[in-house]
Amino acid sequence: MTDRGAIHFSITHSEPGGLIEIWNDVAAGLVARGHRVERFVLYPGFGPEQRAEAEADGWHHVMPARATGPLAIPRVFAALVRYLRRTRPAALVTAMPLANVLMPLAVKVAGTATRVYISHHSPIETHNPALVRLDTWTGRLDCVAAVICVSGAVAASLSGKPTAYRAKCVTVPNALPDRIEALIDRLCGADAPEKVAGRIVALGRLTHQKNYPMLVRAMAYVPLGTLDIVGAGEDEAALRRLASECGVEARVRFLGQMPREQALAHAASAEVFVQVSHYEGHSLALIEAARLGLPLVVSDVPVQVEGITAPDGERCGQAVSIGDDRGLGEVLARLLAQREERSQWAARAKRLGLGASNGAMIDAYESLLARSVPEC
Repeated sequence: MTDRGAIHFSITHSEPGGLIEIWNDVAAGLVARGHRVERFVLYPGFGPEQRAEAEADGWHHVMPARATGPLAIPRVFAALVRYLRRTRPAALVTAMPLANVLMPLAVKVAGTATRVYISHHSPIETHNPALVRLDTWTGRLDCVAAVICVSGAVAASLSGKPTAYRAKCVTVPNALPDRIEALIDRLCGADAPEKVAGRIVALGRLTHQKNYPMLVRAMAYVPLGTLDIVGAGEDEAALRRLASECGVEARVRFLGQMPREQALAHAASAEVFVQVSHYEGHSLALIEAARLGLPLVVSDVPVQVEGITAPDGERCGQAVSIGDDRGLGEVLARLLAQREERSQWAARAKRLGLGASNGAMIDAYESLLARSVPEC
């Protein structure tokens, strides 16, 4: 089932989302360079279908089901130790707060020589405070070789950590895999779908993080626009009720979870991309929308502003304050109404998207892991 001495990528659970896609992308890039890679999660997401989908995609589960009750964490930890003793990874790259905390401890108990690389994909003030405190300790263990941050804003959120912790920090921005870059380039060229006038698109799970209620309310100020939300999640019923209460239910479509390729093809038919999340890390959806050449509208929080800013400092998208429903609606309405302005923002977004380098991302991970994996 597993390959001893390989690089293992891990997250806490297998619910669909950007983190699974990021590790899939990085793993694929390393495999293409001749490295041995495995991927595993501590326990499945909600629903047996999510476990089946993750396993079909090559992910292993340490626990067959989500543990519950007062002994849940000890049971997960014991299973993780057994997994590590059986597979003995050379390097272990983790994401999500619980996995970041448990992996270094499990490596110590398992007695393997595994080097651990924990990663932060959102500002730490968005994490469980207890896990943040534990991470301050576990991140300083000698088995932790590096602390990876996916953006400058995420790295800045670690400023309160001890010096010994911060000395391990390195920033590695996310990027798209070659196959997705190639797909997007086709969607901008020979395979380009017809643009649907007035279509606004948002990509991401229906959760608190994505701040969809603000977007739904803002549609009341975009009378000539329609909104397509690609993603599923626990907030869907509440969002549908809100759309009805705001009188925009006929212009807001909840399209559910789609395969990545299908979601990108649908996004390519839109005129504007919007993502007003409470927080992100370095959003893959934002990178994808930028490479598609969609005008970008995001929330005015540091990590999102960083995400729409080019290396030379040019702002390549528009940021709106969280809570300003009318302001968001007015920006979206103006972009839909003004073709010239829309074209200008589209060109800036395209420049930003083309600047994200898959090669540079894989180079960075390969360089970090070279200290632990002889084949690197």
